[in-house]
Amino acid sequence: MILVVAASVWLIAFLIAITRAVTLSEAKGLHFTDKILRSAQNDPVRDLIAIGLIGAATLGFFWRVIFGGAWMPAGGGDLAQFLFPTYSFAAEWLRHGVIPLWNPHLFGGMPFVGDIQSGIFYPLNLLTFFISSPLTFRDMELLSILHFLIAGAGMYLYLRFTIYDLRFRTLRLSRLASLAGALAFEFSDLFITHFGNLNLIATIAWMPLILLFYQRAITDRRASFTIISGILLATAFHAGHIQMFLFILIALALFAIFHTFKLDADKRGQTRMNFLFFRVHPRLSASNFILLAGIVAFGLSAPQLLPGIEMAQNTVRAEFSYIQAAEFSLPPAQLIGLVVPGFFGRGPQAAWGPWQRVEVGYIGILPLVLAMLALILRRDSHTRFFGLFALIGLALALGGYSILHGWLYQFVPGFGQLRAPARFIVLFDFALAALAAFGFDALLHALPRASEIAFKRFVRVAPWAFLLIALSAGATAYAILILGQGQDAVLFARIANATNALAFFILLFALSIALVCARATRFFRPRAWAVLALALIFFDLFSLGAHTDISDDDPTREYDHPGAVAFLQSQGGLFRIDPRGTGVDHFWTADTAILYGLYDVGGDNPLVLADFNRYWENYGSRSSRLYDLLNTRFLIGRKNIALDREKFRVAFDGAPGLNIYENTRVLPRAFVV
Repeated sequence: MILVVAASVWLIAFLIAITRAVTLSEAKGLHFTDKILRSAQNDPVRDLIAIGLIGAATLGFFWRVIFGGAWMPAGGGDLAQFLFPTYSFAAEWLRHGVIPLWNPHLFGGMPFVGDIQSGIFYPLNLLTFFISSPLTFRDMELLSILHFLIAGAGMYLYLRFTIYDLRFRTLRLSRLASLAGALAFEFSDLFITHFGNLNLIATIAWMPLILLFYQRAITDRRASFTIISGILLATAFHAGHIQMFLFILIALALFAIFHTFKLDADKRGQTRMNFLFFRVHPRLSASNFILLAGIVAFGLSAPQLLPGIEMAQNTVRAEFSYIQAAEFSLPPAQLIGLVVPGFFGRGPQAAWGPWQRVEVGYIGILPLVLAMLALILRRDSHTRFFGLFALIGLALALGGYSILHGWLYQFVPGFGQLRAPARFIVLFDFALAALAAFGFDALLHALPRASEIAFKRFVRVAPWAFLLIALSAGATAYAILILGQGQDAVLFARIANATNALAFFILLFALSIALVCARATRFFRPRAWAVLALALIFFDLFSLGAHTDISDDDPTREYDHPGAVAFLQSQGGLFRIDPRGTGVDHFWTADTAILYGLYDVGGDNPLVLADFNRYWENYGSRSSRLYDLLNTRFLIGRKNIALDREKFRVAFDGAPGLNIYENTRVLPRAFVV
């Protein structure tokens, strides 16, 4: 609870500072000078109320975790098995005033600061480490939830305070439209799928704010906004997920290209603009500002970036082939998840299919319809750019199924060591959420004549399109369900779940089309329509996402081995334990050693040092002296494991499901030859 209060105070103060910064920028007449619009829209209190609604929505989404005693993700995932032990190790040493450069507890010892996944310099982690003593898994869950809020609040601020020059007017999006886009992004599929990958969502959650300050630096011609963007970029880096950080860099590069070729300056009759102490051509400003942001981010990230680069060159990831890098691509057949996320099962327990479970990019049905309307009704450069941005994100998410990802792997440094290209879908979702906000805002205002005509055509066609899709898809699904009753029970359950998911899509699609048609007929006042639209988005995303990958079982119970741990801790001298491949995966979690001050030849970390991994894979059998050289005194294995009984003896058999065997030929940690 202390963590929640402290983090909330920090976030509110931070958001107030952001709101004041961009509001004062406009008040000074730096760019946006329409007095009527400024007086109506520049009200930070109302924006904070909107952010408060996002906070309330976040609490409502995670009510089972916060108030109901449930646990996420089910089984713990990386949050329990990797990040919780890693953060606990960092917290313990930092509370003693020591920055742990080295982790001696796993894989025979490996760099800690050099492992960017450690998140050791991330401000919110540091706050948590010093407030929560000891760190608990519930703290980890609350940190994940907090980053949902940061993503939603950041997206709201991005949509609300970015200035758009349209073909027929210059505007900032309304609060309600920004709120719709924020909900669509915050509860999009990548965030739902990766609740347990705290460092992943913590990194990407900062992307909207980074892009906000970068764009405002260009439109307001203020280098100070670029510096803030660089600080936030460094913050995202320290959150500890290099793939998401590179995604943010790609987004920045695309925005820089867009602004480089956008002739805003011609509209103002300007030929030069200020950059620090110089006056440069407007076309150069985007690249100059991104360079400044990069310099600031590099300077603040260097303490972990430089050792991280060195470590990355010595891990197993440095030897990735393209086939490995293309693993966990988004199969084209799974694109049905954009509208029916549960077709192939959404949570890991229900997922099925001949491919790995990946994120599919669902942001809600009404947001998809609104995004389509934005592309139809708005012909400005911003809308076209976000449409192209979405296509690029989708093409990259296809991974091995599209050529674009292969080029990225081959020609862009850093991407050759990463896999799971399906995660690029977050760029697609970001663009779609922005387009949904554009479409939402367009329906709240009077449209130009050409757009009004296009909207009426859409309203005439949409109901018929809905009927065609609903009748054909619904009839087919129910026919397969009825005819499949005599099939295998598992197969029939999958058919039933897919049919149920499809039926819910049809319901949401019907409500979305009805709302759009109601707006066309002016059946509701704009504000009433907006509230209903937000309620539908809320109902859609929460109904399909709030109960995904959740359990009533505490995932940290797998660390509870009082007898075995007490026995190991009572043994004198330095030694390592070995639970690798011994049949105890369901009893002994890989990173248990780090929580109890033990030393392990294994662990759970994707950035294993290549040299150690090569040694482990080639030492032969456990009867080899090369095995003894690792200082492995105790082996943790199942009770009937086949071992060299002349070498290994049972030392402890008081734990259910496992025994501890002592290696009688173990060599010391270090010795003189």
